[in-house]
Amino acid sequence: MPTTTGGTMEATLPTGAQVRYDDVGRGQPVVLLHAFPLSAALWRAQLTTLTDRCRMIAPDLRGFGGSPPMPTPQSLDDYAADVLALLNALHIERAVVAGLSMGGYIAFALIRQAPERISGLLLADTRATPDSDAARATRAANAELVLREGSAALAERLLPNLLAPQASEALRAELLAIAAANPPAGIAAALHAMAARPDSTPLLSQINVPTTVVVGAEDTLTPPSEARLMHEAIAGSRFVVIPNAGHLSAIERPAEFNLALVELVMQVTAHS
Repeated sequence: MPTTTGGTMEATLPTGAQVRYDDVGRGQPVVLLHAFPLSAALWRAQLTTLTDRCRMIAPDLRGFGGSPPMPTPQSLDDYAADVLALLNALHIERAVVAGLSMGGYIAFALIRQAPERISGLLLADTRATPDSDAARATRAANAELVLREGSAALAERLLPNLLAPQASEALRAELLAIAAANPPAGIAAALHAMAARPDSTPLLSQINVPTTVVVGAEDTLTPPSEARLMHEAIAGSRFVVIPNAGHLSAIERPAEFNLALVELVMQVTAHS
């Protein structure tokens, strides 16, 4: 079983991307794929409290946090290729993949590219369906906004829909700062990549590893009704609704999220 003492590191991958990532803890490898428009800082509660249960690898996806954007147009397949290249660089053959929101979209891209590398799957506050025409138009408008007015302006527009109404002002300020620190070019590239993503619904019936679908009870962007549809299409999956959480359940209600993740890791370990 791979082990590590952990830390914050940077790598230049064969894909050409430069990626900053956290690698902490020991035990079953877990890759944490963050939401838009944040960074690996989303996972602070997981990276600081689960180090005795699993080895957690949390990259800043290209164009977010400490990972600079690439100069060319990107698809979600490019982000997935970065994740696979990072696993190769760390000599990790298989890992549990936990993706929240955009991270879930990238998890589906990983399933298309290399399903044999995934030992377990946690899909949090995400959806398998593609964008509607209206959603694609909104993403295009947001991409123009962030390039014109900056990351903070877009973060202020998006943040109210990312959290439950009762979220603290301190958490709102923390997430606003994380989003505002991302380069506008990286945010715009991710918006276009998400808008162009394919329908992943046909993949759901093909998933044959331990899987947990997690959703905040007050998530209005990817609501529990849509999460339940994914759960019902994935044979043997677990369905966890986290009370008093919105779209960012991992940081809004970390104890409940961590329990779902640890139970998944235990299930994967039992099957390995």
